[in-house]
Amino acid sequence: MEENRNFILAIVLTIVILFGWEYFYGAPQREAEEQALPEQAMPSEQGEVAAGVPEMNADVGGTIPGMAAPVVREFSESRENVVTARNNVVIDSARIKGTINLKGLRFDDVSLKDYHQTVEENSPIVTLLNPSEAAKAYFAEFGWIGDGKRPDANSVWTADKTVLSDNDSVTFSWDNGEGLIFNREISLDKDYMFTVKQRVQNNSVESLAMATYGRIYREGRSDSPPLFILHEGPIRVGSDGKEEISYKDLEDDTYPADEVEDGGWAGITDKNWLVAVIPNQEEGFTTNVSRTEQNGGEQFHVNFATNGVNIPPGGNIEKTARFFAGAKEVGLLEHYTEDEGIKMFDYAIDWGWFYFITKPIYFGLHFFYGIVGNFGIAILLLTVVVKAILFPMANKQYESMGKMKKLQPKMQKLKEKYGDDRARMQQETMKLYQEEKVNPLASCLPIFIQIPIFFSLYKVLYVTIDMRQAPFFGWIKDLSAPDPMLVTNLFGLIPWEPTGFLAIGILPVFMGVTMYFQQKLNPPMQDPVQQKIFAFMPIIFTFILAGFSVGLVIYWTWNNILTICQQWVIMRRVAAKEA
Repeated sequence: MEENRNFILAIVLTIVILFGWEYFYGAPQREAEEQALPEQAMPSEQGEVAAGVPEMNADVGGTIPGMAAPVVREFSESRENVVTARNNVVIDSARIKGTINLKGLRFDDVSLKDYHQTVEENSPIVTLLNPSEAAKAYFAEFGWIGDGKRPDANSVWTADKTVLSDNDSVTFSWDNGEGLIFNREISLDKDYMFTVKQRVQNNSVESLAMATYGRIYREGRSDSPPLFILHEGPIRVGSDGKEEISYKDLEDDTYPADEVEDGGWAGITDKNWLVAVIPNQEEGFTTNVSRTEQNGGEQFHVNFATNGVNIPPGGNIEKTARFFAGAKEVGLLEHYTEDEGIKMFDYAIDWGWFYFITKPIYFGLHFFYGIVGNFGIAILLLTVVVKAILFPMANKQYESMGKMKKLQPKMQKLKEKYGDDRARMQQETMKLYQEEKVNPLASCLPIFIQIPIFFSLYKVLYVTIDMRQAPFFGWIKDLSAPDPMLVTNLFGLIPWEPTGFLAIGILPVFMGVTMYFQQKLNPPMQDPVQQKIFAFMPIIFTFILAGFSVGLVIYWTWNNILTICQQWVIMRRVAAKEA
């Protein structure tokens, strides 16, 4: 019995360590380190530094424009002033708002119409990309590498339209004055995917070797606090599958170029958003990921370059790539993977080790959401289904616990008789189990099952965008955020905003209460130390879960309530059967 309790205690404490370390130490430490960094440096007028550009094959020379050492300049204008002061083609689709600057044709102004920064009314929509002239530049661009004078960040293009809408295209043109004419057709689907068709006409008298590139430039890191459960940062898919590269990994290492022949892509992923450059999936290309420093700030670079080709005099060539800048919606990414043929594009969502549980939980939540129209209720219904699936094991567990509870007087007698002889005590205890037909390990299996289910649900709530700002009832406006109704400031009556472990909502407290009553139905422990430890577990878990998604707290609380009901019924049935 004691070994069984120690085993269960170890499992519970493992959960506490996993969650507690991240919540109380890991995330605050990283946040402090980020705040200690100097102000981000500004990019140069001619372009931004990028290291480790993929090497072209032997017949193609040149580098991606903007690779020279920068000359730092100061910026005082706001992002809005920067965008409105330039000549743009307006992006106005059902889901995207932004502009494309005719100077350089960069994707540097993209906002997402369907997503707002907070749950407050009139909250601004999410801005994903920023121009190089503004703070925290974040943009993508496409172009040519090789012979001849090619367009760069300072080249001014002409456009055949002033507005790019969904399911439409705009064609841009630029003449280098030396016999090369460049055209770039940019189209946008009904969601977040741009298609970039690049053409070059060689009207010179020489054969030219050229290749295409796409690159993403980002100053600084994500604004959201990093957590162990989710990858944020550079990501690429190549010949060896998906490769997640953390920001920290790039502090010391420059990752080698990845030569790809069978499809892939490269980008930067945040918790809810993805920016990716996607070469033609039927052509070979090379990707590279790197980090640079400038005046104490940091910049991250994700590039691809295609294999070079020769363009004879009077000849022309066209190359197609795609660019994604939007929300990581599960169904949408799967559409691009399965229907559009982009290799492993749905892997941009980090499902984790338990993906074989995580994805069914996600689709289960969506199934119930389609019926009830509320993700909070969907969590309650899914919990009932999980409990029903686990009922046979839970039934054995609670029957075993009921029998164990009835054995407590006999166990106490054995302890009084053989308390000083541990070997004899263990021998007599096992003999008693055999005589009473009790399996002390029967209660452990459901715990093993519950742990991956719990982590998988936590993963779904955290990494999928569906629960972002999804309301439940009353004061719960966002199931992916902690409970805002704080008991520590008397629900707002005290003019104080608790932070950290002091920000305890009403639902985590209620969860702790249900956990306490659930423990009361369990057989008491023989070891007084273990009794005290387990008595504090509801309090410890209240503090831990206070900082987690309220959707997760709803699941845990509802699961506790169902467990109490189930346990009470089964143990009464066992008691009646043996009466």
